[in-house]
Amino acid sequence: MRVPEHLDALLLGEDHRIAVVDDGGDLAAVPQVRDADGRWRRARPGDGAASALLTLLAAGSATRGAFSVLSWTTRTALSETPIGVDQTNESVIVGDAAVVKWATHLQDGPHPAPPRIEALREAGFDGTPTPWGLVTWRTSTGEDTVVAYVDDYLPGAVDGWTWAVDLITAAARDGRIEEFCTAAADVGTVVANVHAALSLTTTVATTADAQRWHDGALETLDSACRLGHPGAVARRHDVEVLLADLDELAGTPVILGHGDLHVGQVLCSRGRFVVTDFDGNPVLTASERALPIPAVLDVAGMTQSLAHAGIVAAKYTALDTATLAAVDRNGRTAFLDAYGRRLEELGHADLFDSTPLRAFRAQQILREIVYAARHLPRWMYVPDAALPALLDEGCST
Repeated sequence: MRVPEHLDALLLGEDHRIAVVDDGGDLAAVPQVRDADGRWRRARPGDGAASALLTLLAAGSATRGAFSVLSWTTRTALSETPIGVDQTNESVIVGDAAVVKWATHLQDGPHPAPPRIEALREAGFDGTPTPWGLVTWRTSTGEDTVVAYVDDYLPGAVDGWTWAVDLITAAARDGRIEEFCTAAADVGTVVANVHAALSLTTTVATTADAQRWHDGALETLDSACRLGHPGAVARRHDVEVLLADLDELAGTPVILGHGDLHVGQVLCSRGRFVVTDFDGNPVLTASERALPIPAVLDVAGMTQSLAHAGIVAAKYTALDTATLAAVDRNGRTAFLDAYGRRLEELGHADLFDSTPLRAFRAQQILREIVYAARHLPRWMYVPDAALPALLDEGCST
């Protein structure tokens, strides 16, 4: 078994540190604690590394070697509780006050989160869990990547794969769709607020940008077809026609948007919706994640994930599929209407062009096909149902 190579470390105190290690080409930030013999071992929740990080943040922003500490708090907390591991982070709740996220897979290049979080803070945006701070490390390429960051802990928070599925199911079962549509509209308002807050980062898409989006989508379609997905193979031409819209985006306003927006990134805590995780889309390279995007890409991601939530609800209930689909369709309409209305109220309607909405939705489905085929076969039922549903929608949402 290969022993990870130690590259660098940031002391969090006498007995705790963040170590950057190379585990066979995969860089990771590992919280460590010094044991009674003076040797460093991986810190687990309860060993105090997350609490030590909060103490470091409370001391203020600083640069220590290749590490940079960016702090927005003087608060500290004790008592650590694990909340599981996702694809990019290992998270720990500290004192029911903060969530510390250790980056278990470092991006080899510029990290998209810091400039987006800074822009949101400067705009006074409060639709994310309040950030406490973050720590970055300068890679061999001279780019800063996030090794740890800290946000407010939101009691009882659940993501959209719970709240959206539950609301769709309840609406279909009881015949009352108001609660789901209201929730979807609230999310549309929050997403519009995100984009308005990030409007200071607006630039204009180049011809090269449009070509990159189009080529990337076609490449994903090729991958889905090579993997033998029957829907992608059978309807390849229809998808290609839809994706052609992405080649026409030169001159479109672009912002430092979320980049990986879906219901799983929207938490509901005590009736309030907040957007999380500005790490960018994990299927892209680090340099691509840091690039600006058209606002419609975020909107498409959220719209399509609402459709996916409806497919999940249909699989795990005995409810009528047509009824569930109608509920879901009404929710997506409520989301889009509220998003457009709020963006216009804030004076930023020019950020959103709905023309490529369905093209970006199709791209998301194709990515789900590739991901399911390579990593999570049990998820394939979602894109299996989503692709024909989108292609048969015509120009509806």
